[in-house]
Amino acid sequence: MSEAQLTPSPNTHELLHTKLMVPRLHTTVIERRDLLTQLNLALSKKLTVVSAPTGFGKTTLVSTWIANHKFACAWVTLDVNDNDPYRFWAYVVSALRTIDASIGKTTLAALSTSQLPSFQSLLTPLINDFAQVTRPCVLVLDDYHVITSTKITESLSFFLQHLPECLHIVLTTRNDPDLPLPILRVREELVEINTKNLRFNQQEAELLLSKSLPANLSAAALAQLIQKTEGWAAGLRLVALSLQNSSPGNIEKLVGTFSGSDRTVADYLIKEVFESQPGLIQNFLLKTCFLNRLTGELCDAITGLTDGETLLAQLERENLFLMQLEHGRGRAWYRYNPLFAESIQALAQQRLGKAGVQSIFEKASLWFEYQKLLDDAIEAALTAKLFERSISLIEKFIDIYNLNEIHTLLRWMENIPQPILLQRPAACMIYAQVILFTSDRYAPTTMGRMQPYLQAAEEIWKTQGNDENVGTVLALRGMTLLWQGEFQKSLELVYQALEKMPESEIFWRGVSLLNAAGGELYAGCILSAQDKILEARALLGASQNVYGMLAATGLLSEIFLAQGDLALCVHLNQQIILEAVGDEAMLDDQGNAHLNLAHVAYEQNELKLAEQHARTAFDMGKQRANELLQSQAAGRLALVRVAKDQPLQALEELKTLAAELQNPLALQELHTTQALITVRTGLTDIPGDWQPAPTESLSARNERETFILVRWHIAKGKPATALEMLQPYLVETAESGRVRSQVEALLLEAQAYFAQSNLTQAIKPLIDALTLGNTKGLRRSFLDEGAYLATLLQAAVPRLPNRVLSLFATSLIHLFSPGKGATNDAHSNSIVLVEPLSQQEIRVLKLLVSGLSNGEIAAELVVSTNTVKTHVKSVYRKLDINSREEARIIAKELKLY
Repeated sequence: MSEAQLTPSPNTHELLHTKLMVPRLHTTVIERRDLLTQLNLALSKKLTVVSAPTGFGKTTLVSTWIANHKFACAWVTLDVNDNDPYRFWAYVVSALRTIDASIGKTTLAALSTSQLPSFQSLLTPLINDFAQVTRPCVLVLDDYHVITSTKITESLSFFLQHLPECLHIVLTTRNDPDLPLPILRVREELVEINTKNLRFNQQEAELLLSKSLPANLSAAALAQLIQKTEGWAAGLRLVALSLQNSSPGNIEKLVGTFSGSDRTVADYLIKEVFESQPGLIQNFLLKTCFLNRLTGELCDAITGLTDGETLLAQLERENLFLMQLEHGRGRAWYRYNPLFAESIQALAQQRLGKAGVQSIFEKASLWFEYQKLLDDAIEAALTAKLFERSISLIEKFIDIYNLNEIHTLLRWMENIPQPILLQRPAACMIYAQVILFTSDRYAPTTMGRMQPYLQAAEEIWKTQGNDENVGTVLALRGMTLLWQGEFQKSLELVYQALEKMPESEIFWRGVSLLNAAGGELYAGCILSAQDKILEARALLGASQNVYGMLAATGLLSEIFLAQGDLALCVHLNQQIILEAVGDEAMLDDQGNAHLNLAHVAYEQNELKLAEQHARTAFDMGKQRANELLQSQAAGRLALVRVAKDQPLQALEELKTLAAELQNPLALQELHTTQALITVRTGLTDIPGDWQPAPTESLSARNERETFILVRWHIAKGKPATALEMLQPYLVETAESGRVRSQVEALLLEAQAYFAQSNLTQAIKPLIDALTLGNTKGLRRSFLDEGAYLATLLQAAVPRLPNRVLSLFATSLIHLFSPGKGATNDAHSNSIVLVEPLSQQEIRVLKLLVSGLSNGEIAAELVVSTNTVKTHVKSVYRKLDINSREEARIIAKELKLY
């Protein structure tokens, strides 16, 4: 069943453009020719990975390479906040558009809409855009080690797999990325520059130090320094910085005291760099070292000074581990070297104390909020443990961007202590939705995680007399329970929600109506469900909720399927497949659409097409970890196998999948399909792990399982019991207009009477079933009943009231495979199937209905006219027909043309 999907969309707020700027090079940069040559050769490959610990000059190397060439380059400096996959790709696309503004328009537009695109849908237009570019281009992802999101890894792997020839990607990282590097190595599409390559040799170290020190080091001192630093560029720069004001005679001694261990470096930075600065600079560093990015105004807000921009420019000129990120939003932005910042942070925490550090982040948060940089404001507030302020900012963020950046929202809210969060009902409602949309919505544990927050929000709003908001809580709870198969509880909650919410609450009212329709559809009340779906579609359309509209369309198609309106069902599901693009969560909608198309194709006996759609649905269910969709698609695939006379293989595949799934609804689906197959084929008895639903209500599940039991009773020689069980369904399916279920019930009734040797009584429901089936184009509803129904049809053909039904029945008889399909132990001896057509007779029939005369057919088959006449008479006899027109009808049913 389709669901009302409310998955949030990516952010549309402004990106920080300084992250897209190539860092400026310092005048003391050393040109490392061998590495630059290696990078030049890498342009013909897909990927270059520059991997080494901090301070080995990764960013400097790549920046130098770019500065020395004229190829187009896009740059993104990453940080931990970019682990939201949609934020990540928003930055990447924006960077690539600095190469060519015509690139990535479709992708960027998708990222700016309220529908989150799937990565394949997102990246395909971008890849296609670059396929038109002929000049070489480079994309640099700096500091890629901060990325931990598996979704980003998967999407970047897809991008690499289909990378246009003009584009080359460079990653700088502290560790090897979780990308398909082995495959790229084998294909010679990867260049790797690692710590060993990046270590400074003696010549490079000497050149670096000569630019900074007042005197050249002796060969012995230089060798000692290289040994201690192990060629670590940052260590060499630390030495140069600390020794640049020393006398030539003292430099050699100081080199001997330098150590490359982390703790020693940190101490060295504090004692030899920080403490050598004037008091004003020291105070400035202590108060600004916690900021990931700095600009003059922000520093002024933190320090209380007014010369922040001047001090930053001074530190940058003096190479005090500050890197300028050029200008953004009319300001010059900078960042400290991370190693340097961390060293100063430890000292700041000692000197400023907890309250002083908290004050820094509080001031930063206020400044970011004033600048409308809400995500930075929230980060700073959370770091300061200002949780009440964090919640207020998150609620403000939601008011502007809805549930954008869902993974970032999850991280924020996970850092807020639960007791504080539970006092804020709006935040509780937000967090409950975040949990739902970042978890398996079908798993019962998801509701368990949501429940404390839903309960808190409901209780507070009840105390406040806010019935409207209480209604939204009930609506969300009801929606979640519907996904988890608690249909009755879901219906109760959504109806309560509808009573409490005003007409103006169009979104949650639309969701509630849609969920109510889903519950009623499950209960078999398709007419009332249809009314609610149409009303829900109107409300969700007014609220511009694409997910709800897709879900409503899916439910409407299921109603048409139940009514036997197969063409309408196909039309709506094809429409869903075309519209459900731009968001990974929409794979659920696409999967359900393919599943419904598989149902239709199967009903029409188009087994190959049914298998294709069911396989696609299964794969999408697996991709989305949607176990219910997987089980439903697997059930349809199993029935296709049975139709191809492969019941044992079908049962084995269902058993294998059942061992892998956890969802109770999915397992029930698999067990029910296993029971259906075993009863229809008579291979085994009903599986012991199949537990039929209680029979006090006529729900869709009860109907399906009751019909299985009816078949079992007929097979076991208990037709009277079968007829008794069928009676309420014969009435209810007719009254509700569920034609396919009605046909199934009528066929079971006919077979039960036939099992009592009462052909006269069996004829009536059989005629009703044939009439409906012929009108609606149903085929497998008949064929799946197997050889026993074929025997009944043979006996009934002479008694059918008109030629139309006789021809339909005859065509069905010939569609049954001799010796295949369902058998019935109690009646296997009485089965006599119709005489099949020979291959030559099939050829004659095809040519006959194509309009050829007997003479023309004889010429085509290279036989005599008398032979053709003999074949035609045999065909007419076997098919019980009297004319070419009737032959054409039968041939069409048998899919001979």
